[in-house]
Amino acid sequence: MNSSRLTLIAGATGQIGSSVGAHLFEQGGWNPIGLARAPKPDARYPMLALDLTNAQDCADKLAAITSVTHVLYAARFDHFGGELESRETNVRMLENLLNALNPASGNLQHIHLVHGTKYYGHTVRERPTPYQEDDACGNFNSFYYEQQGLLQERQRGRKWSWSISRPHAFCNYRTDESRNMILIVGLYASILRELGLPLVYPGTLRSYRAKTQFSWLPTLARAATWMMTDSRCANQAYNIVNGDPMSWSELWPLFAQYFEMECGAPEDCTFADFARQHTQTWLHMTSKYGLQNSDLAALAQWPYGDYVMSLQWDVVSDMRKAARDGFHERVNTSTMWLKGFDFFRTQKIIP
Repeated sequence: MNSSRLTLIAGATGQIGSSVGAHLFEQGGWNPIGLARAPKPDARYPMLALDLTNAQDCADKLAAITSVTHVLYAARFDHFGGELESRETNVRMLENLLNALNPASGNLQHIHLVHGTKYYGHTVRERPTPYQEDDACGNFNSFYYEQQGLLQERQRGRKWSWSISRPHAFCNYRTDESRNMILIVGLYASILRELGLPLVYPGTLRSYRAKTQFSWLPTLARAATWMMTDSRCANQAYNIVNGDPMSWSELWPLFAQYFEMECGAPEDCTFADFARQHTQTWLHMTSKYGLQNSDLAALAQWPYGDYVMSLQWDVVSDMRKAARDGFHERVNTSTMWLKGFDFFRTQKIIP
């Protein structure tokens, strides 16, 4: 690795930024500096307290960092999982960072943005699948389109290049992140099992049968590293997903088997309502099984689970472009889920 690199990680305390930042730190030679409004005091690499919504704060604090070579941008304005994110604020945040870097960006080589399948409008309407990177934008209310346009405009005539990753429903094994589908389903199944009920699917029959996909975060971290170093990726966007789209109707019986439950049918219910209705059951379970003492409502972002389950059509991304240009990693989604349940059991989050 090139020890002369200096890498800014914007959004370094978020689920994506922290995962990619940790990967770069472990790789060596990237010399990451994390940017976050509230840096964690026990961070493994240097952190800078920075408010990307404040142009002056960006200008003042980044002026002293004159040798940045790479930027990994995974920042986004505060929002609850599944909610519409502010287009204007998120575009301004990236613009503030680019403006602050511009006077001292002589060493800049590459900027990578982490976006997602909202670019294709997967929440807006059904469209042909698999999604390909050169498909027209399908959601102009998402900030992805404007951020990409801003980056393309700023790059013209410059020596540096950019890239964009488009994951979907990222998953990881960690106990400090509530926006996690494996955690949500694990909690949900555990409570139903305790009550002696089948594993009911909280959604419609159509969503149960639709193809969906996931992105394993360690794979995304390795993909971002590849994009920042491979010249074939210059000024390109890439889908980064596990590569084995499955329907919930394929996954749900596996989950039921894992938890030794009857597999239930789809029903008109939600994760959010379920969590509100079973707080006392969960308190009893934490005591009975010696689990970490936790507030069920805060332990997982239940509305995020409802958002993921709400899609009524196939959401499938094409990975052939990434493979063509040198990234071949694939993940077995079924194994990812089941090992995730194992992880949360060993961490005493679920029984």
